[in-house]
Amino acid sequence: MTGPIARTSHLTLRVTDLARSRGFYEKALNLHVIGDDPAGRLYLAADPEDVAPLLVLEQADADAAPRPVDPEPYIGMEHWAFELDSNDFTALQAVYRRLNEIGAEIHHTVDHRVTESIYFLDPDRNMIEIYLNAPRERFAGHMDHPYDSLGDIDAKLAAKLG
Repeated sequence: MTGPIARTSHLTLRVTDLARSRGFYEKALNLHVIGDDPAGRLYLAADPEDVAPLLVLEQADADAAPRPVDPEPYIGMEHWAFELDSNDFTALQAVYRRLNEIGAEIHHTVDHRVTESIYFLDPDRNMIEIYLNAPRERFAGHMDHPYDSLGDIDAKLAAKLG
């Protein structure tokens, strides 16, 4: 390795039903298929003109393969997160409304002080977080525990827009 890692690039998910998962991510997160490959993988991004995927979906070969389970504890990935390209809480409210409209299972919401987050499950019960960064002045005086959990934000998300 020649230098530090710049960022996480993409996540590849094996799914039980490729068409169902594609539809879910298109509706839930407004992702767009930007390509595919001979193996049948679908490459998705937020911008349909992008060449770098955020998410890659591939059909699982085995119906009996292990899947995420609830309740915790378990070993392995607990969730992954998408950051909203906005600093406006109404953008997070719009995602919350869209998730409810499509019948997505919202696992929980939380004010992390540095972010406001929605955690939800995809059709294969993988947990995803979508979050909005908080302005630094909101947590600057709490640097001893800037990632604290301050409770749910359900009511704030469900409040009427502006």
